[in-house]
Amino acid sequence: MNLHKHLLTATVATTLVGTLCAMPARAASFNNTGILFDTDTTVDFSFLKSNGYWFGEFGVEDIATGTQETILLFESLNVDPGSGVSNDNEGTVGTDNAVLPGNATASFTFEAGKEYSLFLSSYGVNEDGSQGDLQKTVFSTSSLNPERWDQNVTIADNNYDSSYDGMTVNARDRFLFEGDDLTAGLKMLIEDNGIAGDNDYDDFVVSARTSQASVPEPATLLGLGVVGGAMALRRRKINSIS
Repeated sequence: MNLHKHLLTATVATTLVGTLCAMPARAASFNNTGILFDTDTTVDFSFLKSNGYWFGEFGVEDIATGTQETILLFESLNVDPGSGVSNDNEGTVGTDNAVLPGNATASFTFEAGKEYSLFLSSYGVNEDGSQGDLQKTVFSTSSLNPERWDQNVTIADNNYDSSYDGMTVNARDRFLFEGDDLTAGLKMLIEDNGIAGDNDYDDFVVSARTSQASVPEPATLLGLGVVGGAMALRRRKINSIS
């Protein structure tokens, strides 16, 4: 009877540990207030579309240092060939398009307890079509954007998702987060200009999802549970004999 009780206790404990390990890494925050994780977490980013004339570079910055920047996704052309005002300077992924396939996806591991911000830096266009000087940088963490932008604006002519047209947002929020579940995936619709821009929030659109590498495989967890249970049972038997 005692052996059964201890075996049941060991099994429940092992199951609980397995359940906790199986829980996906969650962000303490992944929004306009900042990016912070409780555990080291890898996030996969993908470029979806751009509708802006400038060259865009999307990346992540370590807030503690303020200088450690990592570029994740970027445009090799400011717009797709033939694109212009008629289609809002569209940029898509392709071997001859604004974003080359190799520059359209990237992963970044956020260290536990360290605060980060995503950013979009926009560069001008030289006469020969090459990338020019830095024009503007906007941050996903709203407090890093100029305080003078702290006023309401209305989204208009969003060429990624017109359902956002007419929505009122704070202009200091240059990143519009669609969704709040990284395991299912979310999107960020970015306005590349300051408050004096067009506020269409479609200049650079990126998706983010927790990498599968950050979540233990179910088979691995099951194996750990079986081993843990066996070890608990063996320890109980040894203690009974002695």
